[in-house]
Amino acid sequence: MISTAVRRSAAAFSLLTLLGVGFVLAAGPASADTPQPLPGSWEPKPEIDHLEVWLLFIGIPVLGFLIVSAIFIAPALARGESINPAKRASETQWIGGPRKEAGELAAPDGEDSAAGGAGGSW
Repeated sequence: MISTAVRRSAAAFSLLTLLGVGFVLAAGPASADTPQPLPGSWEPKPEIDHLEVWLLFIGIPVLGFLIVSAIFIAPALARGESINPAKRASETQWIGGPRKEAGELAAPDGEDSAAGGAGGSW
């Protein structure tokens, strides 16, 4: 009787072998040479100017970033709000719950009180 670990190892090895052979066989057609252009059949590769490359790969993304930024910043500027994160008021944020004395919630007053933190009973 063959152990389970040996069977699993053999199955994994055979699966990896089949995948590897499949990748090697599938890569054959992908590595084929491109045919030489015959007169009148293939067009020659167009020359691309460096300025065109800069505009295409850098200019368009920067322009898109500026447009999206303007879409989100323009309404705040139109309302007269400050977009400086250092000048934003922190009182409008509620982080950690309401502020009580010593930064804690009130303790329960009696057994039926719902004040305080978590509670449980059996």
